Amino acid sequence: MKEEKAGLKFLFIIAAKEVLDCDVKICHSLDIGMRGKFITDKKITAQEIKLITNKMKEYINGNYPILKLNVSRKDAINYYNRYEEYEKSETINNMINETIVFNELLGKYNYFFSNIVSNTKEINYFKIVNLSNNDFVLIDNADNKREFEFKKNIMNEFDKYNEWINKQGIHYVSDLNKIISQGKIEDFIKKNDIIIDDSMMKIAKNIVKLNKKIIFLGGPSSSGKTTSTRKLSLFLNSLGKKTIKVSLDDYYKELEEIIPDETGKRDLESLDAIDLVLFRNQISDLLKGKEVTLPKYNFVLGAKNFDRDSIKLDENDILLVEGLHCLNEVVSKNIPKEDKYKIYVSPLTPLTLDRHNYISTTENRLLRRMIRDNRTRGISVEKTLSMWDSVRNGEDKYIFPFTDEADVILNTSYIYEIGVLKVYAEPLLYTVKMDSPHYEKARSLLDSLKTFYPISSEYLASDNVLREFIGKSEFNEG
Repeated sequence: MKEEKAGLKFLFIIAAKEVLDCDVKICHSLDIGMRGKFITDKKITAQEIKLITNKMKEYINGNYPILKLNVSRKDAINYYNRYEEYEKSETINNMINETIVFNELLGKYNYFFSNIVSNTKEINYFKIVNLSNNDFVLIDNADNKREFEFKKNIMNEFDKYNEWINKQGIHYVSDLNKIISQGKIEDFIKKNDIIIDDSMMKIAKNIVKLNKKIIFLGGPSSSGKTTSTRKLSLFLNSLGKKTIKVSLDDYYKELEEIIPDETGKRDLESLDAIDLVLFRNQISDLLKGKEVTLPKYNFVLGAKNFDRDSIKLDENDILLVEGLHCLNEVVSKNIPKEDKYKIYVSPLTPLTLDRHNYISTTENRLLRRMIRDNRTRGISVEKTLSMWDSVRNGEDKYIFPFTDEADVILNTSYIYEIGVLKVYAEPLLYTVKMDSPHYEKARSLLDSLKTFYPISSEYLASDNVLREFIGKSEFNEG
């Protein structure tokens, strides 16, 4: 719950300051928590982590109130300037609100872009994992039964991207806003696009170098898998390879073969809903040089048909397989390791609002999805919001546990993208009325969007991943 997460952050920041006399930076979200860094030259020890943990438990058991205080925008700016948290004062200066809601706990004040629990007792679970270089992971998801695993590829991708944006002089959203206000955003977009495309070309070259025959692309909802698959195909074509695209969704079992659960609902996200026998057999036949007719699934009828032309995998051909379960080794266990290559596709942005408020990759994807849902299917924001928890639960079960199976990470996040998405998302979010159960979530998203200057989509190329969501993609998806 976002309210509990904000309370946990606040408590952790206070405890770290009291025990270590240092500030912390909350850098980015992870599937089971958030990653950050202690801002100190001293090496943090396991004993000091234990002291912070005990101090937090003491405050939780003390049931201390977390108060909400309405502060004028001017006073909030002066407060943060006084404590040299200039990125926070700039963020608030860019907001149109005349009053800011400050949170007060144990005589300390902070601002978060969400509602917060009313007392420390409501913080039910946390765990601090100490990493190298004074990095930490603050785990906040009590419902997630998975233990923390250090996912080197994902961490490295965040760090690599963070290093690049720092070289561009961007540390916080306020720095990006300056580029926009100075009329330099078009050049920055071009540079950012080069970075994304260069990453994809490196992946394509590696696929060719390793002579891989089957590429699996998997990732959470609204990661841009469709555009990424199409673009990767073009890059591989430029290197002399022919690609054949395969969707794992076309291998759903016939609807009557998918066993309902105790409530009578069929879980179409479950691996059990996929006809793995057919998939494995066809892939195996293709690798043997046989002709195969791929299925096409009709979701209206809940059945496969085979009215396509048959295909054969020639020496220069590569299969691109996209789907929810592509990273799960169970799907491809019969395929020799030397033939396959797995790509985890996800938008991973290291850009933060300020030192204590990061841009959630989950909410980034949610903005993408609500825009596409509304544009291509006429689905309301409330409907998308109502489905989102179910989508996230599916990701927790079927995607995130298998990210280490990937050979490489394809980061589809643009540093500037929230500014583009804001133009499309804000009008949709304002349609959510006060009596809606999703009103608070919509308002929380609107609050965070207020800190971004809008960016016109006219600067975006037709093959940009964001086009998959906002429209005018050259790949004609939706």
